Amino acid sequence: MTGDEKMKSKKTLFFLILIVLMTQISVYIFACTGIIVGKNLTTDGSFIFGRNEDLEPDHNKTFVVHERKKNKPGDVFKDESNGFIYKLPAESFKYTALPDVTPKDGIFDEAGFNEYGVIIDATVSAKANEKIQKIDPYVENGLAESALTSVVLPYVKTAREGVMHLAQIIKTQGAAEGNTLVIADKNELWYIEIYSGHQFVAIKYPDDKFSVFPNTFFLGTVDLNDKKNVVASEDIENVAKKAGTYIAENGKIHLTKSYAPPFEDRDRSRQFSGILSLNPDAKITYNDERYDFLQSANKKISLQDVMKTLRNRFEGLGYKPELSKADKGKDGYKYPIGNINTMESHIFQIKGTLPNEIGGVMWLTMAAPKFSPYVPYYGNITATDSSYHNTDTKYNENSFYWVADNVNDILDKSDSKLQNNFLSKIKSYENKKIAEQAQLDKKIAKMSAKEAQKFANELALKNGKEAFDMVKSQEKLLKNK
Repeated sequence: MTGDEKMKSKKTLFFLILIVLMTQISVYIFACTGIIVGKNLTTDGSFIFGRNEDLEPDHNKTFVVHERKKNKPGDVFKDESNGFIYKLPAESFKYTALPDVTPKDGIFDEAGFNEYGVIIDATVSAKANEKIQKIDPYVENGLAESALTSVVLPYVKTAREGVMHLAQIIKTQGAAEGNTLVIADKNELWYIEIYSGHQFVAIKYPDDKFSVFPNTFFLGTVDLNDKKNVVASEDIENVAKKAGTYIAENGKIHLTKSYAPPFEDRDRSRQFSGILSLNPDAKITYNDERYDFLQSANKKISLQDVMKTLRNRFEGLGYKPELSKADKGKDGYKYPIGNINTMESHIFQIKGTLPNEIGGVMWLTMAAPKFSPYVPYYGNITATDSSYHNTDTKYNENSFYWVADNVNDILDKSDSKLQNNFLSKIKSYENKKIAEQAQLDKKIAKMSAKEAQKFANELALKNGKEAFDMVKSQEKLLKNK
């Protein structure tokens, strides 16, 4: 073999290995699932929304509070993962966050409250079709999920202001990827789809609908002239027309048909099962072309219903959950909402009875929620339990994430009796906390801001330690089996 032939052979082998690696990685990307339930559809009148943050197993997450701070002239935020730079305003507001532990790969603050009661839940990754990307490509050093929460949540005082702030960044600096997300406050909840390098649409979410959204785009026709309820990029129609993908219905652009790629089965399986989980009477079949984004329901939806849906593994539907690479593509297997790639899961409740600075309650699990409890936290906290602070990239017995991740790993490989026993404990804990929460809300609503923060902090530390001890005890029990 000549030198050139050897070089060609090495290059061929390299690309084959790269293709295999990318195929394996693709099992774990684009896996998040979001849920929104309008306040007129919930059992307690709160706006409920949340998400499973999915990427891969064994990926540590933390739960922290970023304090309010003054910024010096010229200070910038830099996303180490892609070079995106944002010039910091004079002041950054306090906010809670769920960051990764490897900032060079991106901070991924993801979801949290700020001190004005604004909430961001970011993001469910998505991608525009190829024709759109050729006309308005993603910007390499533009805004990505890794930085979005960090450069929006600390700098806005209302949800609408958050939408406009995000829109300005996309307009001037561009988006590095497609995403869907929620920005909300006590008065409004906005659902946003970022399609391409500079195109996006945000809608004020209706009070009487619910949605389940995995990793693609879902908005149908919207009235772009309705400035009160819709915020959109200026060229949202023009880009689709230039790409040759523009589809209109009743004189309005159909956003999903114009911007989305084909509906993938792993998205179909999650939206289908999620809709039926929240509304068993939904008139849908697995083979429908697509499902409406805005769904109706004949019954009220509870917080427990949303928890159940984020744990869903096709219960009662006849499909087997894909829980490993080996399961992918097998007959009868589908990709579930409650998959093994979840690093954390959270559910927000916005309650009109609570002051703005409290915002509402976040229910948080570390690792996959299938075998990890949802723990409640008020939005005005300034402290979290130390078990949420560990930044190790390998197992640590003092880390809430790593212990919960280990419990999930063991139980996923255990018999149904062990699984059901711990799941029963988890649900009993959650039901108790939900019942307590109604009384705590009444109590904290009567306090001064200073008293409420002290109360919320004490509760946060108590709840965090209590839940970690429960998961830790379960880990010890499983290890001794």
